[in-house]
Amino acid sequence: MSDLERRRRIDVLAIGLFGLAVGALTLGVAQVGVIPESNKVGTLVIALIFGGVVQILAGITDIRYHEQLGGTALTMYGFFWLTVCTAKLVSESTSFHLDMVLYVPIDLVYAAFSAVMVYLTAYRNATLCMLHVVITLSFTSTLLARLGLISEIGPGLFHIVVGVMAFYHAVGSLTQAFTGHPLVPLGPAFLPRSELGLERSGRMTDRESAV
Repeated sequence: MSDLERRRRIDVLAIGLFGLAVGALTLGVAQVGVIPESNKVGTLVIALIFGGVVQILAGITDIRYHEQLGGTALTMYGFFWLTVCTAKLVSESTSFHLDMVLYVPIDLVYAAFSAVMVYLTAYRNATLCMLHVVITLSFTSTLLARLGLISEIGPGLFHIVVGVMAFYHAVGSLTQAFTGHPLVPLGPAFLPRSELGLERSGRMTDRESAV
């Protein structure tokens, strides 16, 4: 990345997390019953735009800046929100009433994906890692709710926690990018990145030796 690109770079992760915060908080508040059922379509539209479109745009931009981890996470989570909210809007607005079992495979895949992200973000900071822990629990509880094993209140509470943590990290990331100082502490990485660097260096050395 050139010096000009570095100077022009924006904090894309903060944008994506702000979108996640709005979408998750809106959906969570609706699931616990604070937002009336009559506003379900409006809730889905807000979740689709902020949780889906905003995260996808942020993820694509992050990939443009060669941030593979953040770009992949934001893009894939964005497509989840976009797909599920669109399907539910279609179900609400037409005579096609989709069964909740339809969403079980995607919830299962994303629960596994989030569990992998817990390990990968452990190399970043504590807040981001714990956010993915809660996201994993959110997908798991949502899966159980789809199967009729628990009520929507459980996933709703997890979505509220996800929204609060995403907002906290977005503020911390944005203030640090603007001031250069960690005004909002995000916590240290649980796993030392030096070990990851040494592993990569070792692989590069092996490749060079083979050549």
